[in-house]
Amino acid sequence: MASIRSDITTLDRFQSFIVFEPASIRISDNDILYIGNNVQTIFDETFEKVSLLQNDIKMKILLNKFEKIGNMLSLLESNDNVIITKFFDRIWRRYSYVSHLGESFFSLDVFLDFFPQFDTESEKVIAQRIDANVDQFDEEDDDDEDEDEDEDTNSSDE
Repeated sequence: MASIRSDITTLDRFQSFIVFEPASIRISDNDILYIGNNVQTIFDETFEKVSLLQNDIKMKILLNKFEKIGNMLSLLESNDNVIITKFFDRIWRRYSYVSHLGESFFSLDVFLDFFPQFDTESEKVIAQRIDANVDQFDEEDDDDEDEDEDEDTNSSDE
């Protein structure tokens, strides 16, 4: 089991989001870290810790962000469709998509400070990068189109 901190040098580039309904239904199940009442539990637990650590500017900024999210959560009738996403790298295509749907919640470095037990569980907390697979899939589609065109040309020649 490798440590996330030792494997990834740019932890602050990875970000998770809290997404409220109706936008939450647009998040893939594979990209969900917590959903429903677990979101409120994680939020409350972390908010309490952040409230006690207001000794530097980073924690004060985080506390302001959490107060805003807390106000949003308090307006909900139900937590059923509220989610916390896994962590996305800012250079991935999906990052901008998810960032438009939700509120910034944690950067990976801060998350691991509060939840060190996840440091060896990268597959559980970091979203799978699919950008490379999408590019590969697009290239395969292009190849298929060429083969179809070749077959159409050959059949019309006969």
